[in-house]
Amino acid sequence: MDARGRTSSPLLAFNFLPVCFSAEEFEGGLIEFESPEQLVDLRAKLAGTHVVARTRTGIACVPLDVGADLFGAPTTFRTREHQSLTMRLVQEALLRSVLTWGYKVRRRVPPVFVSRLTGRDLLEPSVRERRAEALRRLHVYPEFRLDSRIVGPSNHPGVIVGVKSRFEIDMTVEELIAHGVDVRGLYVLGEDASIEPDPAMDHHAVRRVVGAVDHVDGTDLILRDAPGEARIATGQAWLESRRETFNDLVSTLAGADSASILKELEQKTFDLLGAYGRYKGAVELGKRLGGRGPLQVADNLFVIIEPPVGSSNGRKVSGTRYESPTFQFDQAGDKTSRSADRGLDEYGPFDVEFFAKKRPRIAVITPRAHKGVVENFLSKFLHGIQGGKVFSLGFIRKYHLSGCDVALHAFDGAPTDAGAYREACRTALLGENIDLAIVITSEAQAHLTGDNSPYLVAKSAFMGQGVPVQEARIETVRLSKLAYPLNSIALACYAKLGGIPFVIAAPRTLAHELVIGIGSAHVKETRLTTPERVVGITTVFSADGNYLLSNTSREADYDDYPRELLRSLTDCIDTIRNRNAWQRGDELRLVFHVFKPLKDIEATAVKELVQRLTQTYARVEFAFVHVSTDHDWVMFDRTSAGIPSWAADGRTKGHYVPERGHAVPIGKRELLVAVGGPMDLKSALHGVPKPLLLKLHPQSTFTDIEYLGRQAFRFTSMSWRNMYPSRAPVTILYSDLIAELLGHLRHVRNWNADAVTTKLRSSRWFL
Repeated sequence: MDARGRTSSPLLAFNFLPVCFSAEEFEGGLIEFESPEQLVDLRAKLAGTHVVARTRTGIACVPLDVGADLFGAPTTFRTREHQSLTMRLVQEALLRSVLTWGYKVRRRVPPVFVSRLTGRDLLEPSVRERRAEALRRLHVYPEFRLDSRIVGPSNHPGVIVGVKSRFEIDMTVEELIAHGVDVRGLYVLGEDASIEPDPAMDHHAVRRVVGAVDHVDGTDLILRDAPGEARIATGQAWLESRRETFNDLVSTLAGADSASILKELEQKTFDLLGAYGRYKGAVELGKRLGGRGPLQVADNLFVIIEPPVGSSNGRKVSGTRYESPTFQFDQAGDKTSRSADRGLDEYGPFDVEFFAKKRPRIAVITPRAHKGVVENFLSKFLHGIQGGKVFSLGFIRKYHLSGCDVALHAFDGAPTDAGAYREACRTALLGENIDLAIVITSEAQAHLTGDNSPYLVAKSAFMGQGVPVQEARIETVRLSKLAYPLNSIALACYAKLGGIPFVIAAPRTLAHELVIGIGSAHVKETRLTTPERVVGITTVFSADGNYLLSNTSREADYDDYPRELLRSLTDCIDTIRNRNAWQRGDELRLVFHVFKPLKDIEATAVKELVQRLTQTYARVEFAFVHVSTDHDWVMFDRTSAGIPSWAADGRTKGHYVPERGHAVPIGKRELLVAVGGPMDLKSALHGVPKPLLLKLHPQSTFTDIEYLGRQAFRFTSMSWRNMYPSRAPVTILYSDLIAELLGHLRHVRNWNADAVTTKLRSSRWFL
């Protein structure tokens, strides 16, 4: 066993239950597809006797037992040729099983249900003996999701077992008010009358968020941010049970006992959702589903549900371990390190010989009430944490600067006074030219948007004049242990000044390579308003054996992103063609990292668009890769015993969590990559990190998913936002940051959007 508590060979496992079919074909009827309404009507008509599903050739109506009538033309379906239909049969069979067990479902496809059986309430043991009766009407239950998939890590079809904690408050707002709970500002639920009654559905599933409580008017709540009616009776409303709201409610009802109750609840929740808990839960659910024998999915067709892939009794799975990249700190490639932080301390930044702003001018904006603590913070930022293991050199020495000229602008005003921030920024801009602004904000203003947000107002004022901005929250400034936050802030500041802290090595290929990241953000004025979907674009290219960040786009509305993509690509290809001396007849490879699955028509449009730009090249290859963490896949390492936690409590963290870099294919076009290991967990009670899911679009002409996986993994180490790897490749991370920040800046008065492509072109202003 090694220092990390693992044997040399990991035993990877997944929350995936493979299935085996009893026959290679099954019988059913096939009806010509006419309209979506026809499909809905057929499902309603044949519910309970047939599974009705859309196929490539029509609508399949598959009888569940031998006595059911045949609808449509008699057809023999082969399981291998009709995988989507076959797994839809499995999905419906799982739903029937869940209902047979006595559960109500929150969702039918895929089946989602809450286990409220005796002993499953995670909160109940902690409140059982408490005097406050109302505490017994608060619950935390496990919620399960069973999602059938055509293929899994074992190259077999099967079922993903998803689990989460569900917080429930079984008291109306009227009852909570009677217990002295202040509900002002909290979001509430009301029952959706448009949903038809369904005896199979969980009664909680018909409740929808209707708005936030502005004030109480007698027996009614007056709502703000309400898309519908702005008034609802207190007896017909329930508090939305978000984790923070639930915890505040426990504190109100339990008083002095709340700290111990919440601590016990945190441990119970981790026992359910930590890596080992999720693995154990998948094993138990697999036993329950498979322990009753073969599951009938259609007339004369059964499936056997197997234990989870990689479990002691399950199918084995093999993967690849990607090595972390080597960081480079000079153009010749002589100065390298496996650690970005240690390399910067030893060699300085990559561009140390040609970085121009050796004595940057920095303006600092802060409320006058914070002036003293901010001065101490700035001293540590510039000169380092004396005697510390991390950031002992400080910003000036670590990045080989000759010094910094800092001007502190303290203003009179509250931390939420956007007008006072605006005036302070204007005053700072009246002086000498500024290279960087540091703005002190606070958590109290985090919820503010548009012209009411001091953070956005300061960003707009400085960035509109070509000055990048680094935010530092006063809560961070006041920390007693500042080394790690300062290390990341200094890294981002250097990149915002236009510097290149480090690069990573790229594999030598015959083709010129350009990687384009397309990310997005939903921008909303308030939580329930209709969001704007905004897209940002980032490009990375390979040159001289290194990956280098090229340009970043302005934001674009989702409907306009093809036009912005064309502009960005035209600019990027022209710039890099000249920089790298590309020649007529060279080969070009374009890899697109996309925040959503591309439709066929979108992939075709992008290919046609790019081919117009690249007619002089002998061959152009495309890879369209959907990069996602929005999935239920969980990867385990059964040999991982964890590592010591940072906390001085003798506990370990990361039990059953695999190290970063493990990659396992799912079929031929998907890949799971572990991008968070035990070292990345914040505490012993931190849940299991989600792997990165890469999906290759069928229209891709470059299809080496192994190469694309290694590339995406390398890009998680390219971020200049923090000194440690990110959970997403920079192509997506940066694009998301661009879209989110510029999407919000749109709503600030007098924002100059052109600045990001002109004055700020060389700055990584979005970090």
